Amino acid sequence: MAEDFELLVDRQALCGAGPLWMSTLNCLYWVDVLRRELHSYHRDSEADEVQVLPGVVTALGATRNGQLIAAADRGFSRLFPGRAALEPITGVQAGDRMSGGACDPAGRFVAGTLTHSREAKRSALYVLDGTRARVLVDGLTLSGGIGWSPDGGTMYVIDTVPRVIWAFDYDVAHGRAGRGRRWIVCNESEGHPDGLAMDNEGGVWVAMRGSGRIHRYSPGGDLETVLWAPTRRITGLVFGGRRLDEMYVTSACAGYDERALVADPYAGALFRFRPGSTGSPLAPWNGT
Repeated sequence: MAEDFELLVDRQALCGAGPLWMSTLNCLYWVDVLRRELHSYHRDSEADEVQVLPGVVTALGATRNGQLIAAADRGFSRLFPGRAALEPITGVQAGDRMSGGACDPAGRFVAGTLTHSREAKRSALYVLDGTRARVLVDGLTLSGGIGWSPDGGTMYVIDTVPRVIWAFDYDVAHGRAGRGRRWIVCNESEGHPDGLAMDNEGGVWVAMRGSGRIHRYSPGGDLETVLWAPTRRITGLVFGGRRLDEMYVTSACAGYDERALVADPYAGALFRFRPGSTGSPLAPWNGT
């Protein structure tokens, strides 16, 4: 196993994703998208509880009352962990289902979509305003991780299939994306950018699916750190722990046959390591 990574949940998740740290519970929520499972990893007991969900959930955000907001199926839903229930809020137009998501600094839940055929520029990024969804960014192929700079003025959006990390000017007061640019274009040997986490210095941490690399880019776009995870199939990242100085990493094994699992035995597991950086508390959803 890669040095300094802790194996927390030795499970072959088909598509582990959407890690969300809940400070008040000292708990990490994450999902197995394809098995429709909600996982709750409790840091103190080291137990991982599993609940089967009635829909496909791909991303999570916290609410003020301890429940969850979710990118689910083809829209947005409230998620009640205590009874594993989804309450739909609204649907979206582009894409076949939802993908990555997070709350912006003002508490708006933002999530993207994908098409099953991975058609170019057929997906979009949506923001949930009250009970309706509006397009924030269109022309994406497979929307992955999302994050904001510490001042909220820049929104980073991963488009996984073309291996592009976009940087958009962002109006936090109104929840609007302005000018966008291809901030980072990853090469094939680096893998496909997927999950994203921001540290409190504005560093952008990216899970490179297919290579097992974890990159940290400086706010200026320089690749400053490269770490190697215990599996090539890493998917999601989030800062957690009481001081937000730990990083939790999800992974996937979908598409692997028995031979591939022997070669990459930790695909689908949940990991933790200390990156040497600290995250910032994530805003809870501002809805009701």
